[in-house]
Amino acid sequence: MITLLSITGVNYTDLLFLKQRPIMNTNSGPLWSAQTNKLLLSGSGVDIRQIMILTYTDCFLGDVVKLLEMLTSLNSSQPCLSAAKIEYVTHIYSLYGGLVSSPATALMNMETQAMQISRPLDIDILIIAHGPQQAISTPPDAIVNWLRTICSQSRCVVALGAGIFLLAATGLLHQRTVTTYSSLISRLIAGYPTLRVKKSADFQRDGKFYTTGERINIKEMAQLLLRSDRGENGDDSRRVESSVSTASCPLNSFFTRPQSIAYRVIFWWLTHIDEDLNMAHSADFLAMSERSFRRHFKLQTGYSPSLFLLLLRLELSRQALIDSDLPIDKIARRCGLLDGQQLARIFRKFIGTSPHLYRETNQQENFAALHPAYGDLFNARVLPEWLSRFLARVSSEKRQSILIYLQRQSTVAPL
Repeated sequence: MITLLSITGVNYTDLLFLKQRPIMNTNSGPLWSAQTNKLLLSGSGVDIRQIMILTYTDCFLGDVVKLLEMLTSLNSSQPCLSAAKIEYVTHIYSLYGGLVSSPATALMNMETQAMQISRPLDIDILIIAHGPQQAISTPPDAIVNWLRTICSQSRCVVALGAGIFLLAATGLLHQRTVTTYSSLISRLIAGYPTLRVKKSADFQRDGKFYTTGERINIKEMAQLLLRSDRGENGDDSRRVESSVSTASCPLNSFFTRPQSIAYRVIFWWLTHIDEDLNMAHSADFLAMSERSFRRHFKLQTGYSPSLFLLLLRLELSRQALIDSDLPIDKIARRCGLLDGQQLARIFRKFIGTSPHLYRETNQQENFAALHPAYGDLFNARVLPEWLSRFLARVSSEKRQSILIYLQRQSTVAPL
């Protein structure tokens, strides 16, 4: 039996009456281990979105429930651009598992799973619950380590109120713009001085990270998450103050939609990555004006096309440092950069080390301080899945210039 949510002693276990509500799956094991989930979500016309919630002792469950209800309600009322119907499935975790109660009301509690990472996950939204200050003053190492791993596998991360302290303890918010409850501002600044804390914001977004204050507008927050989930990154400059990027989720749906402008131009860039590319040439390829191309690309990805292309060259160069033994200068030129000095400059700026040191240490260093513009797309260790899919479509002749497969293609002659 699946216990969804226990309120005043009533267990709601019949999913057929809750199709418009987020599904609270508290069974251990993979998503499809629950027969009721199969019954409700089976079929080719359903697009599953996985939401993971981190709870802890004395956390406030009310805000989490309200956000999930609003997100699901808005999703059901808005037309979907794709043929598949979107359904949200929620997994609730705590350190040791079991029942978690809310101090705000004795009438609400949740059954949770114990934290464990047995296999790579594909999480659309991770929500960290708000709680009293004393509950998160010194987070256990087990929670911090688990959260650091889960965040790397999550497209969007939402820290409600005091939940930001757990997220900040992972080191993933270095130099990011955040907010929290006004009563916690001074403590957050003192404990994590590298954060850019905005003191009077309802909620704040920086890259894939969302943080909230006490005046959070649940409906606006849910609408923003829903647009991000659907890949509809409109102009949210009124609410967003990110010094580097407004990309909501690194694995944006536009990266895998062949008809989108972002997909078409990224694939074209990859097949000409060793050439002198510019935005005018890119716009010509798409049969668009340069101005229109820049605007549409920014709307779809959250990045200017010139910055995205630079980061793409950097990521291919980083992988080539591992997959080949070519000199750094030659790697830079084959990936479309001027020379090894330019590669070294952008490597230090976005990854925080030099190409030579990265290659010598075999990428074992902890890159907690990645530049957010780079870190929202890449992790400085392995190629992301969306980029690997692009490369799989590139012809073998073009792969030679990209360098990803140099070590595996002994017939490739050096330049």
